Amino acid sequence: MINVEDKDFNQAVLEKIKTEKISPKPKWQFLLKNSLIWILGILSLILGAISTSLVFYMLTGEDSGIGHGPNILEALFFVIPFFWIICLTIFAVSVFFYIKHTKKGYKYSAKQIILFIIAASLLLGGLLNLIGVDRFIDDELGERAPFYDRVINPRLDYWSNPDSGRLTGMIVSQEDVDTYNLIDRNGEVWVVAFADDSHGEILIEHPVRLVGKKVADHQFVIKDVMSVGPGRGFFKRPHPGVMPKDLPIPCHSDTGKCALPIIIQTN
Repeated sequence: MINVEDKDFNQAVLEKIKTEKISPKPKWQFLLKNSLIWILGILSLILGAISTSLVFYMLTGEDSGIGHGPNILEALFFVIPFFWIICLTIFAVSVFFYIKHTKKGYKYSAKQIILFIIAASLLLGGLLNLIGVDRFIDDELGERAPFYDRVINPRLDYWSNPDSGRLTGMIVSQEDVDTYNLIDRNGEVWVVAFADDSHGEILIEHPVRLVGKKVADHQFVIKDVMSVGPGRGFFKRPHPGVMPKDLPIPCHSDTGKCALPIIIQTN
């Protein structure tokens, strides 16, 4: 027996279809939308994995040097890779959104999707870290990305504070047994020399992080030397007009040496 209410409802629907000229969407539109969701979801997952690997790289790179500063909270702020953590969060939320909007996304609970995103990010991020993709990406960003040293990797900013005993830059030449020339992140030339009780190895054309004391204008006495991991690509940027041959190093007529003197001040 036909229900009168059902008949009225069906008639109303038919009238609405005729009045508004509603027609079914072609199948290709649904396929395109579904494919686009999957592509964007996979892309977000890959970018999230890259962000995860860069978090690993920033946290497990060479000695972070947290102890070389008067304020441990300030040091932690600059060492923790907030930029990549924020990127990871954005991509994780995107993956969650796209999974929910796939054809069968409604079948999965929020908890299941979140666990999947965490597991996939850790697995893929760990793999990218293992094969060195994160290192390559950081080098490229360091060499080319604007505001790299202040936004993407502010630890370079933290290590560019000679007045607080921290100096970072590229060693460009050696002038004596324990005296070197360094170009800092701003393209300025420093003369750096080892103190009597200092330790560490310095290689020419390699970026370094130095702990010590600023003793005069653009002169720095080294107490400790550390290599640069994350951010090393930044020091490959060219500094127009600053080349090793142009370094301001006067020669001394009495000794024949051409190294700037290091003025060691004692308190």
